[in-house]
Amino acid sequence: MRLRIRGDHALGRMSSKRRRGAQHAKRQRRMAARVGSCALLTRFLHALFFVAAAAQSAIVPLLPRLSHAYGLSPSGAAFLLAAPGLATLAISMPAGALVDRLGARRVTVAATVLLSIASLAQAAPAYPLLIAGRLAFGLAFGIVWTSGVVWISNAHREAGSPRIGSVVTSGAVGMVAGPAIGGVLGDLLGLAAPFLIVSVLAFVLAFCLAWQSDSRGRSGATQRQNSLRALVRNVPSHPGVLAGAAVLTISGSVGGITQLLVPLQLHAAGFSASATGLVFSSAAGVYIVASALVVRLGHRATTVRWAALAALLLALALLPATLAPGAGAVIAALLVSTAPRAAVSTVSYPLATASAARGGLADGLVVGFLNGTWAAGLVLAPLLAGAVDQTAGPSTAYLVAIVPGALGALWLLARGRSEPAPTEAAGASEAARADPPTAEHELVPAPV
Repeated sequence: MRLRIRGDHALGRMSSKRRRGAQHAKRQRRMAARVGSCALLTRFLHALFFVAAAAQSAIVPLLPRLSHAYGLSPSGAAFLLAAPGLATLAISMPAGALVDRLGARRVTVAATVLLSIASLAQAAPAYPLLIAGRLAFGLAFGIVWTSGVVWISNAHREAGSPRIGSVVTSGAVGMVAGPAIGGVLGDLLGLAAPFLIVSVLAFVLAFCLAWQSDSRGRSGATQRQNSLRALVRNVPSHPGVLAGAAVLTISGSVGGITQLLVPLQLHAAGFSASATGLVFSSAAGVYIVASALVVRLGHRATTVRWAALAALLLALALLPATLAPGAGAVIAALLVSTAPRAAVSTVSYPLATASAARGGLADGLVVGFLNGTWAAGLVLAPLLAGAVDQTAGPSTAYLVAIVPGALGALWLLARGRSEPAPTEAAGASEAARADPPTAEHELVPAPV
């Protein structure tokens, strides 16, 4: 009898071990499938950011031919270039609220379809359709840069993951490649070719993204406050959100002013269009490298103090252009300002989303707020700088970005001394409260 009981106990232990082994293997397979799905989604989203950024800048080398084809004045060509920025400024905040209500997946897929349709409209040989396509493209661009960032944040299951900043790297690569791709395709296949190809690529990406899961990584995200009133009321008490919005405004202002004034000054100095393009391509290369390095630094760079210091350097980097009017000083200001601008753009999204998670604010509304502040600087600062340039010259016009930018950065530094900065532990603890610990963070490679 004792032998039978011992045998039954041994069989029971063996059966229990087999069950535990089977359950462990099932968990491992589930984890591997989840990690693989997250990696695939990340690649699709980075491809989308690349295509959207490349499509935005692809029109730059085509502007002279488009102006000739439609008889556009310089102001008409400027509006054609600025139309997407105006649409992005208008849609960023509503897009954030929409993402929080409908989910990042639905909104991203719909925006990608709109991106495809807008590109197709820009390929049509009619000026009204071209303008309508540019405005629709700006709407799609603003929505993608809101919903896509939220989706990739949820996929990483970590509030304020530094990997969110890698979308800036993908966008920067697209901005660099866009003019070259647009110019070559336009010369070889005609003005409509770049827009048609973007339309096809966007449609394919929409189809691929439609099959991905929504990746709502933080279970409490859907209960966060997603009203504009809550955002306005709570932003002053959330240093990460406030700092992200402030430094992105500075970044947009510096970027818009340099894009306006530097080409004009280089042209006056005798630079050809190709030589000016080479200067901007060199700056874009610096941007890509700096953004990738900041992503690698991870949480060490995702602090209010780090963002404020980068913004201060960004504003002060334009000083050479005010002290000497020559081409050398202008090029130096452009190149020196590029690295801190990349750093500011890369840390802003993880910094703000981490602060939003701790304060109970919805991701979509916060990311839309950031995009809106960036677009505001990008659109409004060049308009003011252009007016100053006409009355006082380009050297004085750069002060439109330098003075407010430096003052804003110094204010952030002073404010940050009395407030705790976001840390890796804080972001990790927030994620741990919402989800059980997994090895997913270590297994998903950081895209650059």
